[in-house]
Amino acid sequence: MTATARESSFTPRRRPRDRRRQILAAAAALFWSEGYHRVGMADVATAVGIAPSALYRHVRGKQELLLAVLDEHLARIEALVAAPPDDLLGGLTALTLERREFGLLWEREAGHLPADEVRAIRHRLRAVAAVVAAASAEPDPATAELRGWAALSVVDSPSHHRWTLAGDRFGDLLAGAARAVLTAPLPPATGPPAASGRPRGLAPASRREALLAAATRLFGEHGYPAVGLGDIGAAAGIAGPSVYRHFATKTDLLLAALSRGNEALWLGLHHALARASDADDALTLLAADYTAFVAENPEIVSVLVSQTIHLPTEPRDDLRRSQRAYLAEWVALLTAARPELPAAEARVLVHAALALVNSLARVHHLAVRPGARARTAALAGAVLRT
Repeated sequence: MTATARESSFTPRRRPRDRRRQILAAAAALFWSEGYHRVGMADVATAVGIAPSALYRHVRGKQELLLAVLDEHLARIEALVAAPPDDLLGGLTALTLERREFGLLWEREAGHLPADEVRAIRHRLRAVAAVVAAASAEPDPATAELRGWAALSVVDSPSHHRWTLAGDRFGDLLAGAARAVLTAPLPPATGPPAASGRPRGLAPASRREALLAAATRLFGEHGYPAVGLGDIGAAAGIAGPSVYRHFATKTDLLLAALSRGNEALWLGLHHALARASDADDALTLLAADYTAFVAENPEIVSVLVSQTIHLPTEPRDDLRRSQRAYLAEWVALLTAARPELPAAEARVLVHAALALVNSLARVHHLAVRPGARARTAALAGAVLRT
């Protein structure tokens, strides 16, 4: 074979036109399942089937990759709401089910982004929530805003679990639950506004408890990877070496915080069950108790929702088993109150209701409004009764 023949038979490999989208999809899936801190650029490159050097043609580093993942999904949402279809919530739900990662990544990993980028994403999310709020036909602007954020949290709830339903039922059920919060009757927004900041109160005398409280707050605010034992000791007013008398490692502190929060949820469940007259009454009481717990313990809830991934395998699996059992109690109550509802659908609605409560608590200006807790609990109840 001549050199000319060899050259003419060679066809150079062409880069796929959607290579960047492939990269972002692979990165989103890895960040979602493994956690940003555990994923390297080489892992993403391997998932796409390219060399790491090729990955750097698209992004300069892992932080930029995370930002691109969030930006891409948010841009698709913005495109949808810019020319909203007749079924806006159905369209948003379809986007979520196509790529479920956004909500959890935004909550768990945003601390890895520059502060100005976080502010920009928050601003964009507020604009999306405003469009959804306008679809509610709610005459009161403050209530419309509450409904808009609540509907978005329902739509985004699959980001926090891996359950699915067959065919179109998943999307139909979620969109129906989101529509329910746009129209559900709400108690009046009465009473004084909640305090804009939590009162200082008194600190426990126990140094161990002081460390645990400081660790829970810092993990909730900044994420586990960004916090060191020195930071925790300083926040608790305890010198660095003294921390080790109470907790040998930072992981021990995380496990203690998660265990404390998990057991508190179980106590709340038993408290609601003990007062209930039937399953439907128990759901109402449980929604109110859970809403109050989230409002009063935002850091614990943030750690429970987003920081479990940082535990070693065995305690992480143990904690997740307990969390699944807790959710199963909600599902059992819901199916008892609504015998026509399949357990799989009840599970999706329970996740959506809890996500609604957790999400609204993080929108600070909504959480401090008069009547916020009662209204949030009512919206969660509307989801459960969709």
